[in-house]
Amino acid sequence: MSYNKKAHLRANIDAIKLIFDIDREKRLSTESERNTLLKYSGFGGLKAVLNPANSLADIGNWAKSELDLFPLVAELHEALRVNTNSEQEYKQYINSIKNSVLSAFYTPTPIVQTIADAFLDSNIAVNKILDPSAGMGEFSSAYSSRYLNTQITNYEKDLLTGKILSHINPNDKVIIDGFETIDRRYNNHFDIVTSNIPFGEVRVFDAEFMKTDKLHRDATRYIHNYFFVKGIDTLREGGVLAFITSQGVLDSPTNQPIRKWLMDNTNLVSAIRLPNNLFVENAGTEVGSDLIVLQKNSQKNSLTKQERDFLATDTLSSGIIINSSFQRMNRIVHTKGYPDTDPYGKPAQIFIHDGGTDGIANDLKAMLVQDLSINLNRELYNKHLLQNTSSPSSGSTPPPKSEEKNETIELNVSQPTMSLYDLFGFTEEERSQIKPQRRKSNKATTTKPPAQLSLFSTENQNKTESKKTVESPKEPIFPKEFEGELTEHIKLGSLVKEGQQIGVITERYRDSAIYKPLDLHFGEKNKISAYINLRDSYHKLYNDEATNLIENPFFRNELNLAYDTFQKRYGNLNDKSNIGILKMDAGSTEILSLERSVEGKLQKADIFQKPVAFNPNEIKHAETSHEALVASLNKYGEINLGYMITLLDNKAQEEVIKDLEGQIYFNPLIQNYEIRDKFIAGNVIEKAAQVEDYLNKHPADIRSQVSLKALQDSIPQPIRYEELDFNFGERWIPMPIYRDYASQLFESNIKIDYYASRDDFHVTTDRENLIIREKFAVQSESQLFTGIHLMKNALLNTTPNITKTVQVLDENGEQKKVKVADSEAIQLANSKIDEIRNGFTDWLNDQSTDFKNDLADLYNKKFNCYVRPEYDGSHQTFPDLNLKGLGIPDLYPSQKDCIWMQKLMGGGIADHEVGGGKTLIMCVSAYEMKRLGIANKPMILGLKANVHEIAQTFKTAYPNAKILYPGKEDFTPSKRVRIFNEIKNNSWDAIILTHDQFGKIPQSPEMQQKIFRAELDSVEENLRVLESMTGKAASKRMLRGLEVRKQNLEVKLSVLSDQIKNRTDDVVDFKRMGIDHLFVDESHQFKNLTFTTRHDRVAGLGNPEGSQRALNILFAIRTIQERTDKDLGATFLSGTTISNSLTELYLLFKYLRPKELEKQGVNSFDAWAAIYAKKTTDYEFSVTNQIVQKERFRYFIKVPELANFYSEITDFRTAKDIGIDRPEKKEILYNIPPTPQQEIFINKLMQFAQTGDATLLGRAPLSDSEEKAKMLIATDYARKMSLDMRMISPHYDDHIDNKASHCAAKIAEYYNKYGANKGTQFVFSDLGTYKPNEWNPYSEVKRKLVEDHNIPAHEVRFIQEAKTDKARKAMIDGMNDGRIRILFGSTSMLGTGVNAQQRAVAIHHLDTPWRPSDLQQRDGRAIRKGNEIAKLYADNKVDVLIYAVEKSLDSYKFNLLQNKQTFINQLKNNSLGSRTIDEGSMDESAGMNFSEYVAILSGNTDLLEKAKLEKKINALESEKKAFVKSKSSATFKYEDSIKTIEGNTQLISRMQKDWDSFNTRVKLDTDGNKLNPVQLDGINSSDPKIVGEKLNQLSDNARTNGEYFKIGELYGFKLLVKTEESLKEGSIFKDNRFFIEGEGGIKYNYNNGHIATDPKLASMNFINALERIPKLIDKYQYDNERLSKDLPILKEVLDSVFKKEPELKDLKEQLIVLDRQILQTLRTKDGPKEVVQIEKFVDNSNSVRSGEPMSIKEIIDANKDRILVGRVDSVSQVEKKELSKDDTYRGMRI
Repeated sequence: MSYNKKAHLRANIDAIKLIFDIDREKRLSTESERNTLLKYSGFGGLKAVLNPANSLADIGNWAKSELDLFPLVAELHEALRVNTNSEQEYKQYINSIKNSVLSAFYTPTPIVQTIADAFLDSNIAVNKILDPSAGMGEFSSAYSSRYLNTQITNYEKDLLTGKILSHINPNDKVIIDGFETIDRRYNNHFDIVTSNIPFGEVRVFDAEFMKTDKLHRDATRYIHNYFFVKGIDTLREGGVLAFITSQGVLDSPTNQPIRKWLMDNTNLVSAIRLPNNLFVENAGTEVGSDLIVLQKNSQKNSLTKQERDFLATDTLSSGIIINSSFQRMNRIVHTKGYPDTDPYGKPAQIFIHDGGTDGIANDLKAMLVQDLSINLNRELYNKHLLQNTSSPSSGSTPPPKSEEKNETIELNVSQPTMSLYDLFGFTEEERSQIKPQRRKSNKATTTKPPAQLSLFSTENQNKTESKKTVESPKEPIFPKEFEGELTEHIKLGSLVKEGQQIGVITERYRDSAIYKPLDLHFGEKNKISAYINLRDSYHKLYNDEATNLIENPFFRNELNLAYDTFQKRYGNLNDKSNIGILKMDAGSTEILSLERSVEGKLQKADIFQKPVAFNPNEIKHAETSHEALVASLNKYGEINLGYMITLLDNKAQEEVIKDLEGQIYFNPLIQNYEIRDKFIAGNVIEKAAQVEDYLNKHPADIRSQVSLKALQDSIPQPIRYEELDFNFGERWIPMPIYRDYASQLFESNIKIDYYASRDDFHVTTDRENLIIREKFAVQSESQLFTGIHLMKNALLNTTPNITKTVQVLDENGEQKKVKVADSEAIQLANSKIDEIRNGFTDWLNDQSTDFKNDLADLYNKKFNCYVRPEYDGSHQTFPDLNLKGLGIPDLYPSQKDCIWMQKLMGGGIADHEVGGGKTLIMCVSAYEMKRLGIANKPMILGLKANVHEIAQTFKTAYPNAKILYPGKEDFTPSKRVRIFNEIKNNSWDAIILTHDQFGKIPQSPEMQQKIFRAELDSVEENLRVLESMTGKAASKRMLRGLEVRKQNLEVKLSVLSDQIKNRTDDVVDFKRMGIDHLFVDESHQFKNLTFTTRHDRVAGLGNPEGSQRALNILFAIRTIQERTDKDLGATFLSGTTISNSLTELYLLFKYLRPKELEKQGVNSFDAWAAIYAKKTTDYEFSVTNQIVQKERFRYFIKVPELANFYSEITDFRTAKDIGIDRPEKKEILYNIPPTPQQEIFINKLMQFAQTGDATLLGRAPLSDSEEKAKMLIATDYARKMSLDMRMISPHYDDHIDNKASHCAAKIAEYYNKYGANKGTQFVFSDLGTYKPNEWNPYSEVKRKLVEDHNIPAHEVRFIQEAKTDKARKAMIDGMNDGRIRILFGSTSMLGTGVNAQQRAVAIHHLDTPWRPSDLQQRDGRAIRKGNEIAKLYADNKVDVLIYAVEKSLDSYKFNLLQNKQTFINQLKNNSLGSRTIDEGSMDESAGMNFSEYVAILSGNTDLLEKAKLEKKINALESEKKAFVKSKSSATFKYEDSIKTIEGNTQLISRMQKDWDSFNTRVKLDTDGNKLNPVQLDGINSSDPKIVGEKLNQLSDNARTNGEYFKIGELYGFKLLVKTEESLKEGSIFKDNRFFIEGEGGIKYNYNNGHIATDPKLASMNFINALERIPKLIDKYQYDNERLSKDLPILKEVLDSVFKKEPELKDLKEQLIVLDRQILQTLRTKDGPKEVVQIEKFVDNSNSVRSGEPMSIKEIIDANKDRILVGRVDSVSQVEKKELSKDDTYRGMRI
């Protein structure tokens, strides 16, 4: 019976719906319901469930072959959504289903029953059984029906399967979790461990294994190996393991270490190979499997013959590898076998059983029963069977009671009775510190016998005890199972009470625990009992309120009563008399924090009075309709007019609506009002269509008409098709469009499917042709990459990894073969991929107007549909805000708007420039959100340098606010746990921490596990996609990178799994603290967030691994988002949210808008980049003259829509917008001519960039790894050369014209100019920073200032000298006071957290940083509010000098940054004049490209254009060469096809002649059958038997030495025999083949020329051969037809011309013209040049050209009236000496 996917899916859905109903009704299943549940078969092989099915639109992503399953999969999703309580729970079930698709193949019931029967028939007694991968419980059911009193434990990881299993087998223990979570107590426990275990390269996270030997660690890498090793661990000695597993366990040579370990620790009972068709009926898949039965024997010391075979593998002549156990076919259950390939395409021996499942079961039972009778060691099995009857426990078993009843025993030897001292190993000295205070009389007690000590002994008790010398023996106390309520807070080391017994938990399991009773006296028992009652009451209250978010006064009364009782009897928890004994409880730190010190007195924490996990306070009264609106939104999440009216005095509903006119609109879809910022926001096109549809049915609804008008007015202007840019492979474009394009391009039926879950395309065709195999194909050394392969690359915008083999010399000088990138083939592939990608746009342009309009409409509805709310916060009043204390009349309007955004959105991005008052925004927003109940416990995170200012601002703004601001000394390891508990147990208006302090807060392990698991799933999906690529199409580098990333994630998950499983400490994690909003100041510090991408060759993407700092923030934000079930949950504040590249936007969205990204279908970085980014590829020549490919996301498209998505959650304000009173920036590009040494070195740099000869630079040759980073090294050397030649080598000299000299002169000029006002200056450089006692540029400039310009040394300082916060503050104060006049520093140390602007008049940039944000941060040190000297004495301007050495990279780099910053600003304020942005081609990680580098260093801008032209020409020439090469291949195929057609035509003619001759000669019998009158030489008879026997003799004995030998005739045709040599399994043997020759010389054969052994059949061989002639004719005619169809395509390729030939010709002509121009320039280069001044760089967004990106040169050309670049006049040394002091050499001024 074939596997019916639809039937299995239907049965699964019915079972799932039923199980949810049963669970909801909290009842057992009925018999009929159990039958329905039993039909559930998992989702193994049902890959269709991986496809999206949330709406009908998703059907476009489905393969046609699976469309009939779409309704069922949609029903499955709906069933899960309806029956789950949250999106998170729904996703858990979906992920569980996805994970089971590749592994859930259930064993047929007859097979499992056969295994159980074999055990029963062999009289094997069983008490305890474990099934570690239970599935639907086939194994446990089979055993439970045969062994009625057996204890059965099932582990099943799949959520749905486990839920169903628990109802099918209600008497068994079912644990819905992975086998790796089994408790340690089950080691050496079970009699039988049996299952059909999962298999594959799936890593298991078992912390216990990671702590043991290498074999155990390695076993976790493959799930099947792990199950074997873990299964043996859980078996008791002599127990039996019976697993059905994949053949790889036994057949894989690399698995030999595991097999060796198994044979060292077990006896082999049975190894049986099962047929490949075993799972066909249940799962629709053919897969090889084995049954392996092992008996645990830890004392084993030798191996049997069968066990040695178990270890070994054999390789057959066919290349198939098989375990030696199966050399004998009787170990394989089968009826037939043959060599073939496995599902992965590898050679394999296939075995089939024709008897179906029942036949397989019968044969299996016979073999297994025999193996059990021969190989099972019954003595070993039964010996340990009786010892294994107790319940699982790691505690020791009590010994038998002593029979010596009358013996007197002293108490001190009746161990293991324990006191608290003994339990925790207190020394005598430690015991004495906790004893009660000694009495004055100290009587000797030396004669007193030993007795149990007491912490609470009274005087009377002591007297009584002093009289005791002996007492009756006490029965020893042993560990026992804890039968009390096992709540989450009870951990290892927790004190517990059971009845009247106090004890301590010594073993903690999933659902049980072992405790050690303590022998305590009355006083001890009472105190600990009171403490336990208090502790349990606290956890009960907190957990209830944190879970339900409802105040529980009853539990709170219980807590207060418990505390008051304890405090009244024993004093405060933190009293010295209590703290010692309470700290013996593992959770005591949290309980001790229930008291906090206020002004030296202990008082109750807030939790005693009110909830601290949420805000219980509701607004009872509102002053205005606006406040009532906010209160309503907070409480109900919507506008509740009835509630709002109860808050207001004497206002009717109509009056409230009128007050809020323009702020609220009626939404007919929900029949309620919505706030404007919610209603006129988001996808307004969709909303307008829905409202319009409503009004068609309700035309008289006036409120809805007003709402529709508002929506329609807000719709963004539609983008016309002509304005749109399209990337081939954008996921939003319907798949049928891609299919139609590909089908037309390839002239074949092409299927393209998209799988959103793994962000992957699947491209197939039912018929390949020459367009696919030739025109769009690339032949590599070992594989043909067809058009189908390249189509997939084109869709994913990736490049195939094509390699070739080359000979290289190894370290020993010997030749060896290595694989290297085949650059020529890669370039050819890229050109064809580009043709496919670019052709898509051309194809779209050729479509009908309606088609294009429909596509544009679809785009507008998907992306150009968002409206950013206008946040107007002007109406707000801020109760309790102390404006007078802050010294301001009011907040900025921009601050009010941003605060209003926080209140309405619950978070967002405050993108305000430096000085915009972000600190006050945070403080007021936090307080307001707390006051209004929007947030209960907001947390503010700031830089270490700023956090004190934040705390001080908060205290000043709200003097009575309750703020937690721990200092550095409060956050030591010993103190921070208490801080965490104070955060948890109190209700704070704000908690203020540094970024570093926040990093110390433990994040919820469950949340970390969830995020890492999602990231790991993404990585594994990408790995699966890459590994599934045909041949070597996947980049090894990418595979290796993903593998490393996968392993790192697995290690993290392993640690987290262990942490969750064995959580014993009492440290509060972030989730339990109750933080519900984060304010992250300087949020750009967290931009390095982890992400997954296939674009492994693309520069500038950053590190996909991310940083731990960023991950911690992600964990925290996801914890908040999970709690609220919506986006945001945090506010990011920064003036540089985008510090360098627009790719950073994706990471911002990943933090704050995960749900919105999901709605757009963006579930990965690659999906996002496919919409908004264009990848550019540059080709350059390497040192070895190879073409090197460089990729980067240089262009960004659809930028306005990207800006909309950003601005929707962002409040962006420049300093000008805010109206900040701060100085203007006056930029001066100060050009410096190169020194003679620099001129020489520049030439060397150009030679190095061209040749790669590092010795030119005075250093060792480049290593292999450095070869790949040649241009980065060249860029780095150019930067150092520009700053100072001594950065390259100390052998270079100082020079009067170097950068240090010019900078010192300019600094001195400003020093003197503003001397009377003590004007200060900042000097920045990230190269050559200050280091004491060694030469560096900082110290060199200072030396020149002191020695050449007579500036006092103490007025010139370096920020690096300040080693402490105190010293740093003193240095900043010195700058503001004017005692320090010049301060040097790097961007990281001086660029943030330095408010030393009061006297700043100039900023000097010795080098240019990499990122625009760094330049902005530097300039912000002086250009900020509070700069008094610039305002009063410098025309309110600060000079910013950028020092640029000519022919260096300085100017280019600066202009690149300016260009990039301009675009970033325009994107933020949504004022782009262009839909495309060019980010440039230079970055920190890769340097710049070769051609531009050489051109810039040459100092001639025309040479830069020449370099660009030459690069384009070289790339086109290389592409043309590849084109010609591919064309020559087509020429050969064309000529070969012509010859083949001609040859086939001749063959057809000759065969037709033979067939005609045969038909004229053949004779028929009376029944019309052809007669067979064979005439063999030497035989006169035509008797078939005689002829057949003779032919068989010839077959055995003839030897013709490879020649054709005539042996007879048939109808005039010659009969021939030929002897050939063949090789079989390494041996040469003779093979005779027989032919019949036609008149045209064609030799025909039948059965490949071999004679049948049956004489009659043998005699028919030749006539059968002649009768095959018509089929042969048909075959050759078909071949001719097929080849003839291909001829026009080949002719088209032959006649084709290089399409880019006109472009190449034009570029060459441009190069000739440019060469003449350069020559002319060189002739006149000594002419005088004018020195020009530049006032400042002016941003003009309107000058940006629409529709195209602008280069730096174009920007400068477009602003010639604003941007002028000059250089220093050439002044000789003599002329310089003649300059008077008044004519100081000034260089270039702006």
